[in-house]
Amino acid sequence: MIRKILFFAIVFPSFLPLLAEKPRYQYFGKAYDLNTGKYIYSDNHKEYYNNGKHVHSDIQYKDSEGKVFGTKHIEFDKNSEVPTFKTEDFRDGYMEGADVKGKSVRLFSKRKKEDPLAERTYTPRTPAVMDGGFDYFVRNNWEPLARGERMSFHFLAPIQLDDYKFACEKIRDGEWKGRPALYLRLEVDNFLLKQVVKPFLLVYDVQTRRILQFEGLSNINDENGKSLKVKIVYDYPKEVLTP
Repeated sequence: MIRKILFFAIVFPSFLPLLAEKPRYQYFGKAYDLNTGKYIYSDNHKEYYNNGKHVHSDIQYKDSEGKVFGTKHIEFDKNSEVPTFKTEDFRDGYMEGADVKGKSVRLFSKRKKEDPLAERTYTPRTPAVMDGGFDYFVRNNWEPLARGERMSFHFLAPIQLDDYKFACEKIRDGEWKGRPALYLRLEVDNFLLKQVVKPFLLVYDVQTRRILQFEGLSNINDENGKSLKVKIVYDYPKEVLTP
């Protein structure tokens, strides 16, 4: 029911990049099947900045052979936690996204190319988070999360034209490949749904507050149209992980 709510790619879209822009940072995440460990796809990020502020990102999804099969454009400049975005999968025509104007959000989606576009415009409950905006939710609430506070919010799911109550909390402090890291759990904040939707597990770098690893349901489908269960490991250039 809510498979498409999250992807921590975690990052992760008006829908055209500005003319002649060059990305400030480029990095990628490799997604592996959570059960078999098989490499499935990569998400390849380009981050664009204006006056030191991250304004938008473009993401390409590539299969294990390096062929592009999907894209995302996501805009953080007006609302970093509830960004305007659009995701497309060229293989089956899957699409989802949102247009954010002030407090109003237009959600839209379709599961297959031949399906009609489903839409809903409404004012979501607050606090609200959507798509790659979760990364900024973590950064903006770093101190209480690091202290162990359980943070609840409404996660918007365009594929369902609705939002769902989620909660995030610390699992532990630790290390990840020699770097100090914060381990988090993200889960549905509903007793009944919690029985069928497993938590998402995330690892964030303490120094830069960048996501390092994600485990859980992806927003990328398999050949049968079902969400993949993946572990995504992110690879950044040196300058990104240097605070």
